[in-house]
Amino acid sequence: MWSKAGAGTKEDALLHLVKSDSLIERGLDAANYNIFEQNRIWARYASEKPDVAASLMRTIRAIHMRMKEERDLSALSIGAGNEPQFRILQPAFQKGLWLYDIDGAALATLQERQARQLLENVRLVQGDYTIDFRDAAAARCARDALLDGRRQDLITLHHSLYYSNAATWPGLVKALYDEVLAPNGAIHAVMMSARETRPHTTTWLYNHFASRFFGTSTDQDLLGLRQQLRECHALKDCEICTETRQVRFWVDDFDLFMAVIWMILLYPHAHDYTLEQRIEITEFVIENFWIPKRPLVQTQDYVTLHKLGPAQSMAIFGGR
Repeated sequence: MWSKAGAGTKEDALLHLVKSDSLIERGLDAANYNIFEQNRIWARYASEKPDVAASLMRTIRAIHMRMKEERDLSALSIGAGNEPQFRILQPAFQKGLWLYDIDGAALATLQERQARQLLENVRLVQGDYTIDFRDAAAARCARDALLDGRRQDLITLHHSLYYSNAATWPGLVKALYDEVLAPNGAIHAVMMSARETRPHTTTWLYNHFASRFFGTSTDQDLLGLRQQLRECHALKDCEICTETRQVRFWVDDFDLFMAVIWMILLYPHAHDYTLEQRIEITEFVIENFWIPKRPLVQTQDYVTLHKLGPAQSMAIFGGR
């Protein structure tokens, strides 16, 4: 099929196809957005961030209900990036809000806002959570060195666990729970559901192309982590709550839409699709999403760990 006159080699034919179809060319160019820009587009045009905020507010309310006395709270946001939840966390955690991220560009954006709005309770920390909180000893050191020795009333893991192997999650969460989380505090985590199988969802889209081209699929199952933690009885006085919800993404700009598609497909950081594969992906998106104006649906799981004192009634969160 690649022996068209004037096309020459297969690579030449592919480039000829790209240059002759402006939409394909734009779709390929959208792969050049960096992860910070991709996250910003997703945050702006998806219903996901308001959904996360609603779940987060329920968690904050539960923390306040468990407090024996009125006091200011502190929070640690791991993989904070430029998340809109910053607008909720900053006023709610006046004792201190630590925004922790490996991405210096994301932290620079937060630093500009911190300085512009004179936010004295906000602390910015650049680091790799897979190192700083990998086990109990590392978490104790990180608490002393990075968090002023202070335990946190809330720890958020909002889409940040993608950047670590699922096998390491139980140890990481236990280290945070035992060494960083304050009594009566909570760990609030959210991720794309690994169990979704319906076509045209983000999970299906990732698995479809990762399986087709690399023989792999996602094993990052947040609900599976919940089950692991419950079975090993590793967390003292802990009640684990879960939710699974659907959010939608649509933007009437093909470049921006494709930028998010490449983020979901983990190109190029995890999967370096060839030019031919990227063309196939772009054509698939045009046919199945762009032309019918079908929003991208994401099913996502929430897991919240509530640290309850021995005297507190476990029935507060029972059955959830």
